[in-house]
Amino acid sequence: MHTTAIAVMAALAPLAGPLPQAPQDEAQNDLIATVGDYLDSSFEANGVPGAAYAILSPDGDVNTAVWGEDGNGDRVDESTPFLWGSVAKPVTATAAMTLVEDGLLDLDEPVVTYLPDFALADRAHSDRITMRHLLEQTTGLPEGTGITDRYDRREDPYGEAVADLADVEPFAEPGETFEYASANYVVAGAVIEAVAGVPYAAYLEAAVLGPIGMDDAVATAEATAGVADGFAPAFGQAMRVETRFDQTGPSYGYLGGDIGDLTAFAFAHLGREGSGVVSAESLALMHAGAAEVSEGLDYGLGWRVDSRNEDLGTSMVWHTGAAPGFAAGVLLLPELDRALVVAQNRYGHFEDAPLIGAMLGAARILAGGVAGPVGVDPVYPGVLAVLSVLVVAALGLAVWSLVRLGKGPKPAGRKGLVLAGAVCWVFVAGAVVYVSWVVVPGLAPSRAVFFLLAPDVAWLLVGLGVAALVLAAARVWLGLVRLRRAA
Repeated sequence: MHTTAIAVMAALAPLAGPLPQAPQDEAQNDLIATVGDYLDSSFEANGVPGAAYAILSPDGDVNTAVWGEDGNGDRVDESTPFLWGSVAKPVTATAAMTLVEDGLLDLDEPVVTYLPDFALADRAHSDRITMRHLLEQTTGLPEGTGITDRYDRREDPYGEAVADLADVEPFAEPGETFEYASANYVVAGAVIEAVAGVPYAAYLEAAVLGPIGMDDAVATAEATAGVADGFAPAFGQAMRVETRFDQTGPSYGYLGGDIGDLTAFAFAHLGREGSGVVSAESLALMHAGAAEVSEGLDYGLGWRVDSRNEDLGTSMVWHTGAAPGFAAGVLLLPELDRALVVAQNRYGHFEDAPLIGAMLGAARILAGGVAGPVGVDPVYPGVLAVLSVLVVAALGLAVWSLVRLGKGPKPAGRKGLVLAGAVCWVFVAGAVVYVSWVVVPGLAPSRAVFFLLAPDVAWLLVGLGVAALVLAAARVWLGLVRLRRAA
């Protein structure tokens, strides 16, 4: 389904029939249609159940489109809420800049000035981290600190999260190396909360969401309860996953809203008069690349700054994000005064390349270019295939061992070898269980997130652990029977 609403104002003429359309209007309409067709095709190809997007034009027009159904089976419309994932980061950076402009926050002052309890394992290191380092993601904090994607209820979520960083070892000097770590934005949220003197979500609503016009933004557990479940891939199918909320999430990845809220935020960062909450100077600072991510890609204050469309006469300032079951993006083309915002209700860890790649491709079309090929993760089908084969093989060998038991196995010839074999089976099964149930899930921010972002891989690993235990039990049993017959 593709529905695009284009607002056109024209003076009435005394002649009957439509007025001829200006060539530039026709070109703009064609461009919008091309972007829309591309996104619709990508949603269909990627199995996205529901989505919404909007194209912002230089003349102020907003062209909004919707696609498919939400997790309740209702048709997506312009009021359907989605979670935006890390699109929360530029929103948090915007909130920080309001405090900077009010003279309450200095980007280059150490965080401990505002948050005395902030400390890492190396206290001398953490004492030199500034708000600028947090927003640019150059603190030296690694990803995987364990303070994100927590779904339990806490009395002081930001305070507890900051306290849990006390044993974290930094890997680089402050300001030296870019490392994308959502923990940076948890700490940034804690700083904003401390400086403002009110809960982070309350300040965000008062200083950013309300003034910008993001009236239906989702920034609390109560609001998140109204977001229908999203979807994750499971063996090629879209599997419904429960919508979750982290109390510190609004500052790094659990913020959301409808397509109108994303549109309002994009307008504010295009610098449209009367649409923002910070000055043009602050916007320019946020949109300036400060930390190198890779060749042609930098990170500013909450934004990625990209040169991939410079051949088309524009830079690209953007941020995409994902939460379990959802993905979104805000992509600005500043020199063309255009923007694209997208929200969709499907995301899986191994689908990042096609889902996010489609947004970047659509932005290139909007800049006047042609979208390049969208990558896919070649590892994903291989992982599913290997795990499936291992589970089937383990269960097959276990069944074969049980069949041998039923037929009456031969007595053990060399008892030592039989005992050694039993010990080896137990050891191997234990190792498989440890890797499948502990090591691999531990690569995700939490075990719950692992099952939400890659449910098919997660359940295959559970099955592999169970199959290994069954196989080990069968082999040990077989060995014991053989030893008894030899006695």
